[in-house]
Amino acid sequence: MIKQISVLIENKPGHAYKPIKVLGEAGVDVCAISVGDTVDFGILRMITRDNENAVNILKKAGFTVNLADLIGIVVEDHPGGLANLLAVFEKEAINIEYFYSFIQSKGEEAVMFFKVENIAPAIEKLKKYNVRLVEEL
Repeated sequence: MIKQISVLIENKPGHAYKPIKVLGEAGVDVCAISVGDTVDFGILRMITRDNENAVNILKKAGFTVNLADLIGIVVEDHPGGLANLLAVFEKEAINIEYFYSFIQSKGEEAVMFFKVENIAPAIEKLKKYNVRLVEEL
């Protein structure tokens, strides 16, 4: 499983910058990032190459931080690659709460990160289709 860091931020200009700046100054590499928002607040979701250190740095800087488990899956980076994977989710009735991607170079492979309701059973279902799982970046 992949660990994702979630940081609660105010929905105001500059507030996504602050935690990223703190991590950058500490030398933490952010590999993937997503921001979701509501009227009053946002959730900055990210995966780093050193989540334990990142969590400690963010907490020390006063941010509200949470860790969550995601499923990391290698997806071929070509038209239809993601659709083929999502067809497996549909066939196996795996409910996706959200997902985002990490693409290293165009035309190669992407890593998709999925938040699902029940991770362990979802992983077992995906393994039946020889889906390439990612344990860490």
